[in-house]
Amino acid sequence: MDTGAQSACSIIRAIPLPFLDRSFRVIVLITLIAAMSMVDLYLTILYITHWGMNEVNPLARAMMEYQSPAILGIWKVATVTLGIGILAMIRRKRSAELGAWIGCLILGLLMTHWVSYINEHSRITDGPIHIDAMGDPSFVFMESDLLGPSSVIP
Repeated sequence: MDTGAQSACSIIRAIPLPFLDRSFRVIVLITLIAAMSMVDLYLTILYITHWGMNEVNPLARAMMEYQSPAILGIWKVATVTLGIGILAMIRRKRSAELGAWIGCLILGLLMTHWVSYINEHSRITDGPIHIDAMGDPSFVFMESDLLGPSSVIP
């Protein structure tokens, strides 16, 4: 056996056995998708009920027009459940793994955006940038109500 084949074999042996199974990898990835989606929901509800924010997703903005964190939460959970449910059903296929990787990548980028947004938030809300943002049609603010953030956010 040549050196390249030996090092390839040693790499494969170093991978924990479950990760060699596509089905297992897809389940791990869709678990990450679900977790990151729920973090996104939590942060979205927190920011739209306390300070307002620009929402560029027109579907999410449409759900926010109902002025109910509960409706937004149900919509988010339903769409994520549908997406990861489809991936789970076809988890043995290459396309499911590709879709799960793409979903994780997109949500990972969204988490990076949230970190940046949170770090810049105090500068934005206290200055003229926030006032300009409030005039944008994508700006969303949701009033707290009985089904509002007090029941979702501690």
